[in-house]
Amino acid sequence: VAPQMIGLGLLEAIPVEDILANADPEDADGDGISGRPAIVWSREHDRAMLGRFGWKGGEPTVREQSASAFAGDIGIATPLRPELWGDCTEAQRACRRAPHGGDMDGFEISAEAFDTVVYYTANLGVPARRDIDDPQVLSGKQVFHDSGCASCHRPKFVTARLEDRPEHSFQLIWPHTDLLLHDMGEGLADHRPEGRATGREWKTPPLWGIGLTERISGHTTFLHDGRARSLLEAILWHGGEAQAARDAVVSLAPAARADLIRYLESL
Repeated sequence: VAPQMIGLGLLEAIPVEDILANADPEDADGDGISGRPAIVWSREHDRAMLGRFGWKGGEPTVREQSASAFAGDIGIATPLRPELWGDCTEAQRACRRAPHGGDMDGFEISAEAFDTVVYYTANLGVPARRDIDDPQVLSGKQVFHDSGCASCHRPKFVTARLEDRPEHSFQLIWPHTDLLLHDMGEGLADHRPEGRATGREWKTPPLWGIGLTERISGHTTFLHDGRARSLLEAILWHGGEAQAARDAVVSLAPAARADLIRYLESL
């Protein structure tokens, strides 16, 4: 399932030190939450950086995430990922010999068009919340925090001061993510390592806009493979580091659980 594309430029603008401040890989505080940063190699900057994008934080910037999507999803070569055969391996000789659409520069999309896609992707806006003063929503917000959901789905950050990107600069944002890797248990494991992430680890997905999923996408399926048919089912699939929070939700009275879902639908 494709992750949300809203607010990506804002997520990229969060100071790296603010994200790392929430990391606790050895669970030093003993709360059962041991978020780890996804450190990946940047093709663009030729150095190790914090991975922020993709289900496992495999890409450090919106630009590199866009290039990887062009290459891996539809096999289009870009200035950042110039391989004309996409992600075909050396063993897939027929794939590598297949016709391609390389232009005189060797790419299949011009640098100008690629930059336009990156700009568009980085600037898709986050929808405003709804019903923020509704008593049920406010009750659900309290349940969200009391159940431990906010330990990973951290509500807010302030973006960095960016002179070249005023549209993302110095903003209080509410993405509800810590952008760290967490072991989510065997039930959600795909046994597919990616970079530093193991086959049981996932980057905490942002929750902003999740309440508009049905209106925008026409369905209410969630998680990385769409297995959850509702927000409550998505919670019930949580395990590993999130097991305690999941169990807390299960033990709630039905009215409190309904309040929690109502709060999530307001995001």
